[in-house]
Amino acid sequence: MRPRTLGLLLVVVGVAGLALTWIGWAAGPPGAAWGPGGMTGPGGMGSMHAWMHGASQGGQTAPAPVPVPGAREVRIVARDFSFSPNQVRLAAGATVNLVLANQGDALHDLTIPALGFRLEAPAGATATGALTVPRPGTYEFFCSVPGHRDAGMSGTLVVT
Repeated sequence: MRPRTLGLLLVVVGVAGLALTWIGWAAGPPGAAWGPGGMTGPGGMGSMHAWMHGASQGGQTAPAPVPVPGAREVRIVARDFSFSPNQVRLAAGATVNLVLANQGDALHDLTIPALGFRLEAPAGATATGALTVPRPGTYEFFCSVPGHRDAGMSGTLVVT
């Protein structure tokens, strides 16, 4: 490859990389800023790295257990940036299959940190996972994608 062609190719790849970085991080929450180590702050690379590894905003979560055949389904619709319904009632000890229907334009998840539960669905997709809550209580759920919870993507799970 000629040096001029190689140079042009490197410029195009670099510009494309910068554009993708900007698109991916421009929607970060207020307070995020560029620093010497890249994007920093509450919506920066640190929180994105933590989110990708399941440790964001409330501790470790594991992928949701596989659905249980015959269990009652509870459907929650994710949109940009809300859940519907944003309050869900369950009976303690009963196993349900939570169905997350993502009608938004971005990846969303439903994270319940107190229960170690996380269900993820890409844009336009549906995901289902089993959930059994052993004791009554009120549990917060939210989308753990950086900035989504701050934008209002949260709700309450009431277990009686």
